Amino acid sequence: MRCAPTPALMLCAAAWLDPRAGGFPAGSKERKVQFASWDEVNVIAHGLLQLGHGLKEHVEKTKGQLGLASPRPGEAGCPLPSPNALTPLCRQRVSGGLLPRRGGSASPGGCCPEGEAALGPRSLMDAQNARVEELLQKVKQQQYKLDKQNLQIKSLQSKVSSRGHQRSKRVPRVASHGGHPLQLDCQQLFLAGERSSGVFQIQPLGSQPFKVYCDMTAEGGWTVIQRRLDGSVDFDQLWEAYRNGFGDLNSDFWLGLEKTYHIVQEGRYNLSIELQDWEGNSQLIQFLFSLGGENTAYTLSLLGPVSGELENALGDFRQLPFSTRDQDNDFKADTNCAKHLSGGWWFSTCGHANLNGKYFRSIPRQRHERKQGIFWKTWKGRYYPLKSTTLKIRPAELETES
Repeated sequence: MRCAPTPALMLCAAAWLDPRAGGFPAGSKERKVQFASWDEVNVIAHGLLQLGHGLKEHVEKTKGQLGLASPRPGEAGCPLPSPNALTPLCRQRVSGGLLPRRGGSASPGGCCPEGEAALGPRSLMDAQNARVEELLQKVKQQQYKLDKQNLQIKSLQSKVSSRGHQRSKRVPRVASHGGHPLQLDCQQLFLAGERSSGVFQIQPLGSQPFKVYCDMTAEGGWTVIQRRLDGSVDFDQLWEAYRNGFGDLNSDFWLGLEKTYHIVQEGRYNLSIELQDWEGNSQLIQFLFSLGGENTAYTLSLLGPVSGELENALGDFRQLPFSTRDQDNDFKADTNCAKHLSGGWWFSTCGHANLNGKYFRSIPRQRHERKQGIFWKTWKGRYYPLKSTTLKIRPAELETES
């Protein structure tokens, strides 16, 4: 469609805004509109918007050439008479928006004189200008709706694409020395027949292979994520170290928050915490838990009841983000718990537990030193540094009702 630069532009623009086409070019079949790309739709909408501006400029230019610049509402020179003094044709044009309403009183010979023939070029141009403004507003509304719908669709496409990418993001399974694919965790190794504890290579879904220490027990294979035995490794580390892991898998180590997250993201896992004091006593506690990714600060969520003789010292919070000296995510508003104590941990309000604190081979005399050690408040108290700790995880057994 090609529009000549005359007042007929108004009719030309109206053809583009056929309401049956929902603001799309008249004559387009519904099937074609459904399969039109958003780029094509936006090109049409922007074209309409430019056409509307062009129409408006054409009207103003024509009025200027005729020397018929219309006065603004309230200005003298072209007031309309009262409605009762107008002819039926004039009243119809005013009520239809073809002529502007203006205040004041005037004789019937003003802007809307008696008789249709008396309507001069100014009235016609005003009517045309009003129509162009109406079309321009329709185009702007269509453009706004298109942009809004486009943003909504892009948002949905982004979510679908992200989920699809996560589902398709399956790192190829690497074969072990025996020619078989690597297992997901130590429990899978146990089910495959492995019964000896030690260091093995695993490959959780969506992850590259990495080594872990497996504790093989009569009940299954546990993947150890933390162990403190002799203080040979400094646990006063920053966020990146706790994310990636550090230490010696055959001695003291922290497996790494990201590795642990990859292991547990595919199901329900139990977290077992084993503690030992300097007198040879030991305690055990287990949680059903989940672990969020780095975007949640590796939040530890306690999902199920506690089992074991040891009382819970993680506080009353069911969700605990991880904190380090350079990433303060604890619930103590005026204190950085990792800096006040030592190491990185799922701190709540500092004083309940810290199994990644400083390792003391003997109990310090100074109270302020003891509080930086390894402690579990509900066992041995707040100022007793423990001798050894082990954190390990294993898939939760499915419970069946009897």
